[in-house]
Amino acid sequence: MEARALEEVLNCAVCLQVYKDPVTLPCQHSFCLKCIEDVWNQAVDQDGFSCPQCHKKFNPKPSLERGIPTVTCDYCIESPSPAVKTCLKCETSFCSLHLKPHLTKETFKDHKLADPVTDLSHRKCADHKKTFEFFCQDDGVCVCSSCAAIGRHKSHAMVNLDQAETSRKEELKREVEKLQKVQQNFSFKEQDIEKSEAELKKLTRKLKGNLLQKFSERRKQLEEDEQCVWRLIDEEELCQLSEIRRCSGTLDKMVEQLKLINKEAQKLMQEDCISFIQNSKEHLSSNICQKQCLERGNSSCILGSTCKGNYWRTV
Repeated sequence: MEARALEEVLNCAVCLQVYKDPVTLPCQHSFCLKCIEDVWNQAVDQDGFSCPQCHKKFNPKPSLERGIPTVTCDYCIESPSPAVKTCLKCETSFCSLHLKPHLTKETFKDHKLADPVTDLSHRKCADHKKTFEFFCQDDGVCVCSSCAAIGRHKSHAMVNLDQAETSRKEELKREVEKLQKVQQNFSFKEQDIEKSEAELKKLTRKLKGNLLQKFSERRKQLEEDEQCVWRLIDEEELCQLSEIRRCSGTLDKMVEQLKLINKEAQKLMQEDCISFIQNSKEHLSSNICQKQCLERGNSSCILGSTCKGNYWRTV
């Protein structure tokens, strides 16, 4: 029991772990710095800031004293030892050694032990200077016996502090259960959102797959159309080249024929007068025929096919 009491005095009431960077509130309750800041950040009361342990309110925000307040044992006179518990009924603080009677003797079983308290004034009535014994349900505050009997809380509904603590804990438990249900609903909604996200991603992948297939088919068709067009162009090019080459061959033959005609004309020019006159008429007729054939684009005449000109028939 002694070891447990010592362990409790070193533990933060919020995280229930050994203090890390401890700080102390004006009400003398200590917490980890991060724990008290998290509590105040998550739930700031309209009336100010409150202690998570005794629920005393502070407005404005109180300053935080570094470290744990040192409370010494009231029974250690010559060599003061750190107190581990304070008896609220005896209003006395005890070290682990002097606390033993309160932990073992039947006489002290109804004495309320708390973490070491340096100032017990916040546990006493300001009017009568007596320790709080009851809880006024009408005003929602702790009161002493005189307040309940003759003071301003006379005739108010009263319960003892243990009953008030039990009632508050049950109320807090119900609120926590409500919060847990809200948290569970949020968890379900989060799961629905994750499910919707997964379905959206699945649908997107499917849509992309379908579009990829369609675009692939279109690209394949375009490539086939492209090859077909190139093939038609190449075929047309070959056809045109063939025609050009055929015409070129025809022109070469026409040039050769013209050279022959010119050669015949030169030869004719060398003949005697009578021979020239007799043969020039036929030669002139062939020149006229040639001219008419060239004007008509009739290359077959030059190539030796049928022609009305006498010259070509003799060639």
